[in-house]
Amino acid sequence: MFWILWLSFAGGIFVIYHFIAPKASVILPRPDELPWVLGAVPFLFSAIIRWVLLPRAQDASKALPLFIIGIAMAEATMMLGLFLFRSHHRDLFILSVFGVLQFIPLFARRF
Repeated sequence: MFWILWLSFAGGIFVIYHFIAPKASVILPRPDELPWVLGAVPFLFSAIIRWVLLPRAQDASKALPLFIIGIAMAEATMMLGLFLFRSHHRDLFILSVFGVLQFIPLFARRF
């Protein structure tokens, strides 16, 4: 089940980016309001979930919600790049891809 979900999320990130990136409207905050690096905050949360919380999960029923939330947070980085920080959407997309890649379910064997 982990592999199916991961493949769906991993493929979905490229599909979403391909279809939305050319058409996304620019809603950029003023440069003095919000630094674009704040778009990486969901990536940091996903990394904490992956490397701190997920290894502590004892069974699949506890690991699955953490897995889904972590990948969703990694994808949120891309969404912030597409809609808020448009001038840095490629940077945040690449960071989002790394966020999803860190969730490759090699850990799922123990369940």
